[in-house]
Amino acid sequence: MTLQPSLSKSSRSSDTSSKRGLSDPEKSSSLFLLLIALAVLLGSVKLGLGTTGSPGPGFLPFLAAVVLAFSSGIHFLSKIFSKVQRPNGTVASLWAGAKWRKVIYVVLALVIYSIFIEEVGFIVCTFLVMMVLFLVMEVKHWYTVLIGGALVALISYIVFEKLLSVGFPIGIFGF
Repeated sequence: MTLQPSLSKSSRSSDTSSKRGLSDPEKSSSLFLLLIALAVLLGSVKLGLGTTGSPGPGFLPFLAAVVLAFSSGIHFLSKIFSKVQRPNGTVASLWAGAKWRKVIYVVLALVIYSIFIEEVGFIVCTFLVMMVLFLVMEVKHWYTVLIGGALVALISYIVFEKLLSVGFPIGIFGF
C-alpha cells in the first residue's frame, strides 16, 4: 500500500490565497510604479501645467505620469484578477531563448547611425539603418528591404522635416 500525499481543502485555499497577495513580483512592481506615477502627478501639478497655448514646466511630466499610471494600473488590476498562474522560473530562464547576435547587430546599427547621421544625412542614414534592421528581422525578399527602408526614411522625413519643421542634418548629398 503506497501513501499518496493529499491536499486538504484548507491547505489548497491557503496556497492560492498566498498567490493572491503582493508576493508576485509583477503585482508589487506595478503597484510601485503606480505609486511613483501618482507622486509625479502631484509634483507636476504643483509645478504648474500651464495652458494649451503655453504649457508650464509640469505639463510633460504630467502626461508621462498619466501614461505610467494608466499602464501600471491596468497591469496591476490584470494581475489581481488573473486566474492563470505562471510557473515560477529563474531569471536565467527568462533569457534562455534570446538571440544575442541580433541584439548586438541592432545596437551596433544604432551606434553607427548616431555617429554618421551628421555627415551622411538623415535620409540616407535612416534608409541604411532601416535596411539593416529589416535584414536582422530576417525579411525574406530584398525588394521588401529596399522599399521598406525607403518608405520609413521618406515618410519620417516628410512628417518631421516638412510638416513639423524639425531640422535634420542635410549631409553630403544635400538632402
